[in-house]
Amino acid sequence: MVLVFLITLSYSSAQPIDPNACWQTIKHPPHECLESIKGIVHGHVHEIKKECCETVSTISDLCWPIIFPSMPYIRFLLKGICTVKYSLH
Repeated sequence: MVLVFLITLSYSSAQPIDPNACWQTIKHPPHECLESIKGIVHGHVHEIKKECCETVSTISDLCWPIIFPSMPYIRFLLKGICTVKYSLH
């Protein structure tokens, strides 16, 4: 119950997120992270490039449900892969 309260508290004070800004972050060339992420979803972990991992680390946690509404844990998977592959934190 406390966890639900803390999650609600952290999101309720957040500014509204512009869906277009979320999409532009991940589609922005030259990284074209969206294609790399689609590859990871299909098991091609080696396809993600360092530039994409750097982009992943800058995406707001509030944008992930907008970009991938049916994949709630994709951000954790990507951040884990990037941390292991490129030692990004």
